[in-house]
Amino acid sequence: MKKLFVLTLLFVSLCNTSKAQETSKIKLTNTFVEWNFGVAYIFEEFVAPGTSVLWGKSFVDENNLILEYELGFAMPSLITGKFGIGKKMNSTVVTFGIRPFPFNFYLQSSYNKSKKGYWIASLEFNPLDSENMVSFESKAILNFGYRWNLKNKQ
Repeated sequence: MKKLFVLTLLFVSLCNTSKAQETSKIKLTNTFVEWNFGVAYIFEEFVAPGTSVLWGKSFVDENNLILEYELGFAMPSLITGKFGIGKKMNSTVVTFGIRPFPFNFYLQSSYNKSKKGYWIASLEFNPLDSENMVSFESKAILNFGYRWNLKNKQ
């Protein structure tokens, strides 16, 4: 329960920080398709594989703060999505966010950026009881993926 409180407090403080940036201008909008593959730690007993394909959009403001969202299809959960806020540092992006289904908080980073896209890695944690259907019975997820840039607007 303490972990949930700390994570919620961190998320709320990040949201408050982003509200302070409401007057800043968006300098870059990026639309992308992302493919992920990874493993989920289920019931604190075994590891199960999974994959997802998501469509997403990210907004980078003049201070290199990022807001992004994604929606898509996944196996075995059928549907998934993510909402995150983060920071762009040179060509690396670090994002903290929430995946509503299966429910997880996540920390994600990008690397090896090219013109066509870039690799990402994320570590996800479910602070709820793993038998809860909102979490699809997972306690943690480790993902690796690739994002293909579809459209960049400056």
